[in-house]
Amino acid sequence: MTLNGDFFHITNSQTEGNTAKFAIALNSGHKIYDGHFPGMPITPGVVIIKMVRELSSIALGRKLYLGKVGNTKFLKAINPQETPKLEVSISFKMPDINRFSVQALVSADSAVYAKISLTLPVKERICVVIPTYNNSRTIKDVIDSVSRYTRDIIVANDGSTDSTAEILDGYPHIHSISYPQNKGKGYALRRAFSKAREQGFSYAITIDSDGQHFPEDIPAFIKRLQQHPGAMIIGERKLSHENMPKGNSFANRFSNFWFALQTLRYLPDTQTGFRMYPISRMKGMLPCCHRYEAELELLVRCAWKGIGITTVPIQVHYAPKDERVSHFRPFTDFARISLLNTFLTIAALLYGYPSMLVNNITEKTNG
Repeated sequence: MTLNGDFFHITNSQTEGNTAKFAIALNSGHKIYDGHFPGMPITPGVVIIKMVRELSSIALGRKLYLGKVGNTKFLKAINPQETPKLEVSISFKMPDINRFSVQALVSADSAVYAKISLTLPVKERICVVIPTYNNSRTIKDVIDSVSRYTRDIIVANDGSTDSTAEILDGYPHIHSISYPQNKGKGYALRRAFSKAREQGFSYAITIDSDGQHFPEDIPAFIKRLQQHPGAMIIGERKLSHENMPKGNSFANRFSNFWFALQTLRYLPDTQTGFRMYPISRMKGMLPCCHRYEAELELLVRCAWKGIGITTVPIQVHYAPKDERVSHFRPFTDFARISLLNTFLTIAALLYGYPSMLVNNITEKTNG
């Protein structure tokens, strides 16, 4: 049963940073009060806790479960006939990307009626996917940094021949997928996304294992998700970075052009591997391509499917040329990308454009 709009009504709200304040009006005639202290209705403590959970979900833009009740005190009875209006002040912390720690004060006219402490797991869980191939020099630092934000990590070891497997053995909390032959980033993502869906995750953040991306930007993806639930979120790099290879700039402009042609929309950075995929909305969609071009393929297919796409600024680090590890094969991979773009352009005419038109009409009709 949802309490908002039935048991209580929000008359005013304000959310700023990690805090939120709500003014609410109680429905004194609600069936919750039937038979509960006849003649003197008292709001049950469990209802107050559920109310705080619902208000937290509204403030954060996330569906939250009731996980653990912490140090909670009910200081005064709330009689809706005597105190029909309440103020609820909530502060949030995010111990990891899949749960929130909530502290709430329920008050009226400066009198505190309850102090609530809750741990609220998110309904639509997020994992971090790290595809890797022969990045033994950097993979440990990447995993350690990601682990500060979540222990829900899936590493796809794409046939590494260095010490990657031994390094992964030192992380029993992560889910490791390994296979003996290198098959490409697209295949690694395919395996990791399948595992993520099996484990009930709704979103997967992908981050490269070469140290190019900063796990410190993960909270920025979470914040953008709160603003655009259900969207695919693309990390947007500053493409004027001093150490950025010249070939990368050209490849990105090339990819941006074809993406705009195939989807009738522009994105400033279609080549970044730091992304959040709404895998629960992708309805079993997995990359058909097995190598680098798979990321462009998924981006185009999500646009055709009507999945919202938005960007978030991210940091990027390019190691000096003599320290850089790259598995990109300029001629072979560029040829594969060109073939993919030829196919996607033809498919856009036959399927993509009509699908986007239907999705747009449906959205306007339902809106």
